[in-house]
Amino acid sequence: MADLEGMKNGEINYIPDRLIADPVVFRGMTDSEVVFIVITSLMFWIPVSVLILMPFGFSIFGVAIGSGLTIGTLILAGKQLTRIKRKQPDGLHIVFFKRQLQRKGLARFGFIDESSSWDIRRSSPVERIKVATEEEDSYS
Repeated sequence: MADLEGMKNGEINYIPDRLIADPVVFRGMTDSEVVFIVITSLMFWIPVSVLILMPFGFSIFGVAIGSGLTIGTLILAGKQLTRIKRKQPDGLHIVFFKRQLQRKGLARFGFIDESSSWDIRRSSPVERIKVATEEEDSYS
């Protein structure tokens, strides 16, 4: 019997790298990312569009416009997220977003973003003091 590709002596000789990874659902985003973007954009766009249309008496249309803006936000966010994730290992985009939040001062995640060197702040070299040991004391 001929060995199949990926088989050696009847045993699988490889393990899929992305066996447990979340599947890509829409424009390079996983299910949890899509749900997060939809919920946050709905929470933002619907109140904004309702408040803008309320003085004109068309506040009910604000819900429809907010939903449409949510879909637009999802498409644009998917495009940006695909660009950020390109040629990076899985999960590195989360580190990117955390670093951006820390750089803007909105959160603190413990990343070291600045390079510096330490100095001993001495203007002259330290003079060594000769300390007598017990053996030298016993000879004198």
